[in-house]
Amino acid sequence: MHSADPASSPDPDQADLRAHVSRLRELRPGLHLHSEDGCDLRDQTARAEIDAGLRLVVLLEGRIDVSYGLTRVALSHAGAGASAALVSVAERERFERRARSGVYSRRVSLGLTPAWLAQAGGGDGAAWPDLQRFMHEHLATRHWQLSPRAAVIAEQIVHPPGLTPLLQHMYLESHALELLGEALATLGDGEAAAPGASAAGLLPREHQRLRELHAFLASGQADALSMDAIARQAGVNASTLQRQFRSVYGTTVFEFLRECRLQRARQALERDGITVGQAALLAGYTSAANFATAYRRRFGLAPKLARVRV
Repeated sequence: MHSADPASSPDPDQADLRAHVSRLRELRPGLHLHSEDGCDLRDQTARAEIDAGLRLVVLLEGRIDVSYGLTRVALSHAGAGASAALVSVAERERFERRARSGVYSRRVSLGLTPAWLAQAGGGDGAAWPDLQRFMHEHLATRHWQLSPRAAVIAEQIVHPPGLTPLLQHMYLESHALELLGEALATLGDGEAAAPGASAAGLLPREHQRLRELHAFLASGQADALSMDAIARQAGVNASTLQRQFRSVYGTTVFEFLRECRLQRARQALERDGITVGQAALLAGYTSAANFATAYRRRFGLAPKLARVRV
């Protein structure tokens, strides 16, 4: 999938790239997965040649800066939620990754060859005209905001549960396919749309209202509000809001709020070293035990194990 530039003398940038490539996982022939959660240790620019195919980059938190040929994909969390980019590499191309010391990122990348896509049914131009057009346009790029459900799936890829090698491979493959499903769904129109948007049958102004509400919920400002108060903020009744929100984002309003609070608690544990009791309050739990159960169910480990000592 990648081939690093040869070097006559040791090159730390290329060593880092080879370490990066070594963490690639082939889920099936032609379907590759890579995930990371950590900080870059130093400034570096790594380069490689990559083969034709589709590249999906998902950023859950932090920053990432890569280029495919002359097309730059620079993603930043910046409080706006998880984001993603799908890039068509129609011919062999130069890949470059720029890293800066201390810059954190939690991310997932998928690489798909044309052969894998054809085997999966993507080679049928009549059935997948939008995909075929996208794949034939070298360095075409689609950006979108990841849905809450897809963000959860990506998080589970980064930190999968402890399973036997076979079961973990199956777990990662199934999650990668779900993530890919959202990415390919954005090719259905001229502009990236939230999953389920076309099926929801909503007017453009209703989609805009839901996007604004989604950002409001993610900001934490709605944590203490009732469902009726949130609906008033959106300008609709509670039942309509629940139905529309689920149809577009694949989750309920309160499930999304719970996910946001757990993510903020996780970040505070990992970055700020707050106590488990403080994290429980941050996540909206009055019981540290209940919080620990929810945290373990969501992230696969006890919150005390995520806490840094400061």
